[in-house]
Amino acid sequence: MKRLLLLPLPAIIIGSLAMHINDVSIFIWGQNIFGFIIALLLSCLISKKSDLFKNVLTIPIAILLLLFTFIDSGAEGVHRWVSIGPIRFHIASIVIPILIMGLWRILNTTNWWISAGISIGVSLLLALQPDASQTTAFIIPMTIILLSNTNNNYFRSSVLGVFSLIIIFSWINLDSLPPVAYVEDIVKMVANMGGIWFTLGITSLVILPLPFILFPPPNYKLLSICLGIYFNIVLISTLFGNFPVPLMGYGISPILGYFIAIAWLINAKVRPF
Repeated sequence: MKRLLLLPLPAIIIGSLAMHINDVSIFIWGQNIFGFIIALLLSCLISKKSDLFKNVLTIPIAILLLLFTFIDSGAEGVHRWVSIGPIRFHIASIVIPILIMGLWRILNTTNWWISAGISIGVSLLLALQPDASQTTAFIIPMTIILLSNTNNNYFRSSVLGVFSLIIIFSWINLDSLPPVAYVEDIVKMVANMGGIWFTLGITSLVILPLPFILFPPPNYKLLSICLGIYFNIVLISTLFGNFPVPLMGYGISPILGYFIAIAWLINAKVRPF
């Protein structure tokens, strides 16, 4: 199972190569390589400690980090990042997998409305950043999780209605930031390297959500599939707006978020909790 930790490597290598060929600074694409190494080491440690996935503080800390994005200066009214020195972390891409896992756990241990209320609050924060990609990618799997855990039509209709309005709001209020070639347009850079590289690049992205969908842990099938849906939507949304291409494009944060989810999958398959 630990071989799954190498699954992001092709996308990271192909993206880094495309950046290098297009004279992007090594400080930029080197961060992806460095992020992969750090995430790989941390994931090996995390996958041995199932208690980390049970910690009640993960959700408050994740929400607090989302709130910190509004304290950061942002860019042209867009607040998605928290800067630490020269590196800006795209917080949503790190914490959303954690929130999906944590809210699923809350849903199965406490009141349904607690998980629903937190989900709505997180969705609003994402929409206000604004980040239509992460908003949609969070709401759809959480809707599936919430609706699968209640037969009350009133609850279903209420949550579905609120979530639908938030998604519509997020796509109406898209930011006006121009795309960065090595972030949002990295696939175009790979395509310019030739048809073979483009095919390999697309394949390296398509395989990222597959472990969660094709090999879900028996006791956590719905949660695993919903994590796969999250990553699928993040990838697909890049076709409809200027959103970062995860792992292939520049950015340590999507690498960290993906490895957190993969570490959970390995843990749940090898050491069910």
